Amino acid sequence: MTEPRITIIDVARAASVHPSTVSRVLNRRAELSLLPETRQRVITAARRLGYRPSALARSLRLQRTFTLGMLVPNIDNPFFPPIIKGVEDTAHARGYNLVLCNTEDSSEREDAYLRVLRERQVDGILIASSFMADATIAELRRDRFPFVLVNRGTRGSDDLAVLVDNEKGVAAALDHLVDLGHRRIGIVAGPQTTMTGRQRLTAARVTLRARAVKLDPALVSVAEAFSQEAGYRAARRLLVGVEPPTAVFGANDLLAIGVLRAAREAGLECPADLSLVGFNDMPLTEFFGPPLTTVHVPQREMGVRAADLLIAQIEGKPAATRRVTMDVHLVVRGSTAALSRSQQKTA
Repeated sequence: MTEPRITIIDVARAASVHPSTVSRVLNRRAELSLLPETRQRVITAARRLGYRPSALARSLRLQRTFTLGMLVPNIDNPFFPPIIKGVEDTAHARGYNLVLCNTEDSSEREDAYLRVLRERQVDGILIASSFMADATIAELRRDRFPFVLVNRGTRGSDDLAVLVDNEKGVAAALDHLVDLGHRRIGIVAGPQTTMTGRQRLTAARVTLRARAVKLDPALVSVAEAFSQEAGYRAARRLLVGVEPPTAVFGANDLLAIGVLRAAREAGLECPADLSLVGFNDMPLTEFFGPPLTTVHVPQREMGVRAADLLIAQIEGKPAATRRVTMDVHLVVRGSTAALSRSQQKTA
């Protein structure tokens, strides 16, 4: 037989105060002054009785569940856990819980999870998933349902979003390769169905044009996903040609790992035969063989900023900015080197 739940009335009786006084003390409401001894008596009684406030009652009173939902495209991608950690730490510190949904880059899963989160009455949603249709986001906008986009944008310029400066990052990566003497540079691009994939490929074309480096169409290979396997398949198409590139830019670190695998199968050493640059600086890239030169993205900070934006929106506080663009910088490691003399003869 279970013991009866301890209520505010029980605490009030033990502390010899009115139940409303218990409510004010435990909810830290300061609209009415109370003697310090009274507050301490209530707190002591609550602890002695093992009183736990009802989450349901709190939700009904404040018309919030203190729960955030988050959609991520692939939990296996090491880029996302630091972002999730930033969201979770910030949410916890502000009294919110986080419900995480892994969509596996499936539009059907995205729609299903979004429906579930709204049915569970989460207070707001962080959307890091890349394929969610603009029409679905427009529906959230029409319903005035709080949401923040993470690592993606929409056509709605007023939507709250935390983005990566893709143009600056790609320019830094390709400028580095050009400065090392590389002119035959391959691009393993991300899927062009995603905003990130399109932006980074466009930025690559713009950067190489600005540096007067011709981008051979045969040296652009689009991966069907931001994954190691997809990067491997895309890189094989680049490296089996008569004139393989002397350097490759992978539109994210997982694609770059796929390039590294394909290069080894082709008998190419990195960086002696092939320089390689990635994007994101996901955890452990400094321990690759060789350590990966890549564009650093402050992933945990992205999660912190996204959670701050969402909670401010939920609590009706004005946003200092609608869009946060995270600064990036290139981290040079062992996977890039100057064009060798043997490469100069074949380039």
